[in-house]
Parts: sequence; C-alpha cells; structure tokens
Amino acid sequence: MRQSREVDEIRARQNALYEKIVVPLKRLSDAYRDDWDIQSLPSTNATEAISYQDISNKTITASESAIQTDFTVAIFCALPLEVDAVSALFDGFFQDSTLYQNAPGDSNTYTLGRMGRHHAVLVHLPGMGKIVASQAASSIRSTYPNIKLALVVGICGGVPYKDGHEEIILGDIVVSDGIVQHDFGRRVPGAFLRKTSATDELGRPNVAIRGFLSKIKTTMARKRIGSNVEKYLKAVNQTLGNDTARYPGIEQDELFQSTYQHKHHDPDACISCVHSTNSTVCDEVFDLSCHELKCHKDKLVQRKRLQAALTQGHTPSPTIHLGLIASGDTVMKSGQDRDLISMQDNVIAFEMEGVGVWDSLPCVVVKGVCDYADSHKNKIWQPYAAAIGAACMKALLDEWSL
Repeated sequence: MRQSREVDEIRARQNALYEKIVVPLKRLSDAYRDDWDIQSLPSTNATEAISYQDISNKTITASESAIQTDFTVAIFCALPLEVDAVSALFDGFFQDSTLYQNAPGDSNTYTLGRMGRHHAVLVHLPGMGKIVASQAASSIRSTYPNIKLALVVGICGGVPYKDGHEEIILGDIVVSDGIVQHDFGRRVPGAFLRKTSATDELGRPNVAIRGFLSKIKTTMARKRIGSNVEKYLKAVNQTLGNDTARYPGIEQDELFQSTYQHKHHDPDACISCVHSTNSTVCDEVFDLSCHELKCHKDKLVQRKRLQAALTQGHTPSPTIHLGLIASGDTVMKSGQDRDLISMQDNVIAFEMEGVGVWDSLPCVVVKGVCDYADSHKNKIWQPYAAAIGAACMKALLDEWSL
C-alpha cells in the first residue's frame, strides 16, 4: 500500500512538472518555430518544391507530441475522396491513441496532425448532410476545447454565374462568407417558401472570421493563395499517385441550358421521357451519362473562360470565388431550381454539411466545384474538385494566424 502511494506521488509530481515546465517550454519552442516557418516559406519553383511523396506515412515522434488543448483547427470531410485529398497535405500525424482519447460522450472519429504551423483535427463524418455535421461539430469541443477555426472541405455544385455575369467553371473553388439554409421552410401547393425572418437566418461569421475573409480578399493575399494552391495541388497528385486528381479536360466541362433535362432523347429508348412535358423522367436516367442518353451538344452554353483557354492552348487556372453558399440536406440536381435560388439568395454554390457546422463553430466552407448542380451532374470531376478544394484549404491556413 505504501509503495503504491509512493508511485502515485511520483506520477503526480511528474505530471505537475510536465504541465508547469515542459508544456510552457514546448509552446515557446513552437512559437519560435512558427516564426521561422513564416520567414522561410518554400519556393514555388518546380525544381525546389517540397517532396510530399511519403508525407502521408509520417508519424510525429513522441518528443513532438501535442496536448489536446494545442489543437486549434478542425477540418470536416464527409466523403472518402475528400479525406484522401486533405490527408495528403498533412505534414505529419499524431498517432498515440492513449494520449488523444475522446472525451465521454464524444463519438467522433478523428485524425490528428500538423498542417503548416497549425495543429489540426480531421473529423471523419459518418455520412453526408447537416445532421451528422451538426452532431460532430457540437461534440468536438468536449475533446478539443480550443478549436478556433472549422473548415468544411470537399466538393460542391456550382452556380454557373456569380452575380449573373462572372463565370464559375468546373474546378473553381468557392469560399463561404455566409451560409443560406435553402431547405428550411414550408412546402405549399406548387412552391417551397424558405423561411427568411431574422430569427430563422443563420448568424454572420464572428469577428475573427470576418477579419480573415477581409484579408484574403486583398490583392497580395490572393496572389500568395493562388501560388500556394498550385503548389499544394501538385503535392496532392504526387502523394495520391496514379493521376487520381488530374484535371479531367476542358471537353469534360459541359454546361447545358438550365431548362434542358437529363433524360432519354431518343424516341426509341423511352417513350415516357421523350413525351414528358414536366420534370418527370424515368428512373433509369439517373445511372446513365449524357452520351448514353444522347443529350444534344447544341444545348450547351458557351463558356468564355474555356474558349479562351482552348485558344491559348492551356488549362484554365482555377478561380477562388467568395460568396454565400446554399447548404441543406437536399442534393441540388435541377438547373431551374438552382438558378431560382441563386437569383433569390445570391448564392454561388450548393453543398450539404456547412450549415451543420456553422452554428457550433467559427466556420468557413472551402469546396471545389465538381458539377453545375443540375440534372446532368456526374462524378467525373469529383477527384479533381476534392484535390483543388484541399489545396485551397491549406493555402488559406497559411494565411490564418490565430
């Protein structure tokens, strides 16, 4: 019994020494290391680029370990391909399962690591939608109480024109400066009425997020971010290998007129589709491509940015668009509804998890555009969109200082 008490006393003294001496020294060391990182950012020259090939296998040693209060950034992903892209950009992982245990009642699944100068928590959502995202966001601070920035990262459907004139093309990136919950309202005969009163709307970002968004709108910041997005996109491809996240090609970027439906257009293929006068189509069309359904190319909308890139013989550079993002549990697959909601609420994209995180944590949604949120959507662009979204996320984290 006496020996047991002595052991307990020794452990208590060790813990006290660790908390009072080791932890403060470690934080001081991290602060200086952060300064060195800022002063010596790696060159974007291809011959001097950092090699990320084996970074996904890097485990941070015990001497570099962090405590749970050190983690200040949370990254939420719903799909495995989104997780793959984000994981490829971690600079190392903390894997001591005994040191990083969930608090009672926290059922989230986490991957812990370091991204740039930030200690980050990758949250593996069990599915898509606002409910699972909300549950995860409301639980995380019981385990990681110092989260100051939540990033919802992945893929989304884009509105073809921002403010009615600025083109958004596939492979562009959207960054939220606000969220609209587009599926919260009342269904009445022939219409859906979204609730828009002050008590029903989501609040605006906090002061820190608003200041951050103001910073990344500046010319100098946008130049740095653009350069780093290109660098980190190469890193994702290098780490994942097999050209997983390669740009699919200009010819794969097809925007159809919003009233032109994805359905059988051959009279011999499906009578119900061909003679349909409303939105009703057969179930088979959801598993078939535009080529298989014979969607007419003369219904495509000409895109100036794509035409310019073709003329100049290069791949169009991804553009980062800041604006309101529509979020909800409904997958948007209607060009007409997309345009109506975009016109009413001035949104630039549609996704499904942001609204769930927004009310619980200081949040920014960062997503790559993989389709036009219409009935012609497919999965061709998803790997590239996930990669470009992850690359932009890390470039934005380079600008985040809290």
